Amino acid sequence: MVKGHKRRAIAGLTAFAASTIVAGGAVWACADNSCSAEWRLASPSFACGGEAMLNPGNDTRINMVLLMRSLMPPRGGEARATPGSDDRQFGHTFMSWDGLRQAFWPQPATTQSAQSQGAADAPRICADQDVAVDAFKAALAQERALPAAERDALGALRTQMSCHEVKWEDAPVTSKPGRDYLAYLKAAYAFYGNDWAAARQGFAALARARTGWVAEAAHYMPIRIGLRAAVAGTTDQYGDFAGTDKVDRAALGEAREAIAAYLKAYPKGLYAESAEGLKRRVAWLGGDNPTLIRAYEKLLATTPGDSEASALLAEEIDRKLLDADDVTARIAAAGDTPLLLAIADLKRMRREDGKGYSFSADELAQQKPHFAARPDLYTLLEATRRYYAGEDPKAILALLPDAAKAGSFTPLAFSRQMLRGMALARTGDVNEAGFWRDMMGGAAPLFQRPLVEMGLAIRWQRDGRVAQIFAPGSPITDAATREILLQTVATPAILRGVGKDATRPAHERDIAWFTLLYKDLNRGAYGDFGRDIASLPVDAGADGGLWSFSLQDRVPAGLFRKGTWAEDYACPSITQTAATLARAPADRKAQLCLGEFYRLNGFDGFSLFRPDGEKEWLGAGPDGFPGRPMSRDALYDAVIADQRAAPEERAYALYRAVMCYAPSAYNGCSGPHATSAESDAAQAPIARRKAWFTELKTRYPNSRWAKSLRYYW
Repeated sequence: MVKGHKRRAIAGLTAFAASTIVAGGAVWACADNSCSAEWRLASPSFACGGEAMLNPGNDTRINMVLLMRSLMPPRGGEARATPGSDDRQFGHTFMSWDGLRQAFWPQPATTQSAQSQGAADAPRICADQDVAVDAFKAALAQERALPAAERDALGALRTQMSCHEVKWEDAPVTSKPGRDYLAYLKAAYAFYGNDWAAARQGFAALARARTGWVAEAAHYMPIRIGLRAAVAGTTDQYGDFAGTDKVDRAALGEAREAIAAYLKAYPKGLYAESAEGLKRRVAWLGGDNPTLIRAYEKLLATTPGDSEASALLAEEIDRKLLDADDVTARIAAAGDTPLLLAIADLKRMRREDGKGYSFSADELAQQKPHFAARPDLYTLLEATRRYYAGEDPKAILALLPDAAKAGSFTPLAFSRQMLRGMALARTGDVNEAGFWRDMMGGAAPLFQRPLVEMGLAIRWQRDGRVAQIFAPGSPITDAATREILLQTVATPAILRGVGKDATRPAHERDIAWFTLLYKDLNRGAYGDFGRDIASLPVDAGADGGLWSFSLQDRVPAGLFRKGTWAEDYACPSITQTAATLARAPADRKAQLCLGEFYRLNGFDGFSLFRPDGEKEWLGAGPDGFPGRPMSRDALYDAVIADQRAAPEERAYALYRAVMCYAPSAYNGCSGPHATSAESDAAQAPIARRKAWFTELKTRYPNSRWAKSLRYYW
């Protein structure tokens, strides 16, 4: 800021400038869009909002679950959508990984499946091991020779040892089975305390115990001892895994031998599935990639798609295998592994900013023999590569025959048809809209149908048929898709119609009313504002703020009736101000009062949804609302430029024009900007700001605004 002719440093200038710029990606109001869905069908780069179709931009875990649900489809029908709070901005069209898990398996998992224990990192030393405690107590309950008092005492000891010191000498245990269970607890206690020698000795002594559960557990626990000892020295200074080269090979060999011994003794034992799963952990820690890859391929092909085990498996594969730089070569070298190869290929097809497309047709063609048993998967990969490389879409259509009228779609079949529809869009095929409508019949309500609806909406948007999207009986019913279009391309007539349509959700109607009233003011349709505000429902709320309509339960449409319109500068209601501007658009007092309404109600940083692209993005068509937006600083410019304006009006305009730059020296009255260049263009030169300050001080020295303003920025 500057006092007189002296300048002072501006703290936090860069941070403020960044806050006024809308980052890449579509935007809901002025929300933090560090993670927001890209409202288009194509997904060329990693996107935090995944789709129900296999594609490069999906989280690889999502692609794996979709593939498993294709090979072993859900038996009980699709899950109902239950998006979490962090997924509301994705609607029912997109999903985060957590959102997918919550939608398909809404009950939070309290245990890890035995199969997935192969993926688990080293267990916690001190934890309330509910499952282990329950299993121990269940074994006690089955031991008929165990006195009741000893059963209770042993159960209490097992609960106590999870996270507390234990006084073993106080245990009232004397029976033979009771002594076996007590010895087991002492060995387990040593294990959780990382006393490997004592744990080994304790379980070795119990391997021939006459108590069946204890004997089997004593054969199983050496596996866990070996694995825990193997990774004991693998954490770095930050507590992260330092790499498989730090693994204790002798301890890992101990775990490998213990797995073989247990499965030989108990091929169908209580822990057989877990022991099989832990083979994968041994292979991973030992760098045995071929064994690990083949195991994962088999599990991808045989894990039920409707089981939460599919999600746990996807997480394991993602963490243990797919992060490697040379993963595609590793998978191809392992042999017959088309499923893993497809997942790795989709990841390879991602386009990185500033880099050309690197996945060549020859590279994919060399893999074709691997897909001899999965030709439908290979042709999807071939078509996907062509699409994202920008090749002839007609070749894609030849690869993917039309099956849009199918009664239902596996995720793989759905992906093939979605990509066909995207290719039709690129060719401008007149039958594209009909194709999307055909797909709707078989698309599942969860994630599939909304994606198809978006495809049709984008086509109708491109054809200038937005009114058809909102017509009675429209097949486009997804609220998130409609809400984007209401904010971007809808005409005033569409907004009024939706606002009055009691059959639509309240959130959608509120967005229609808010957008209509905001654009009435922002585009200079002041007479329409007066008529539209009269139709606003009396119960329209003013709560909710102006930061992210997608994440808010209510949209504050009532702000235009209940908001603040005056503070230090006296103004009538915004309805009266709009009526004045309708009669006299150049009324300077009314213009300043409109600026006050914007300022006092938080509109400076506000923007409706903005699509980040052209043609293929939802909401990227021409705005159906006439007129050009006017920001608050433009109102002040108009008053300042009018030398015939009343002194009080010009003084206040000068004061407010200067204050637009306080305290950051960046214009806070021009609205959010899509780029830094756009933001820079909205800045008044320092000389002009100085001239405003000087004119206020010299021409209107007795004004309260001149007296209160000490600096310019």
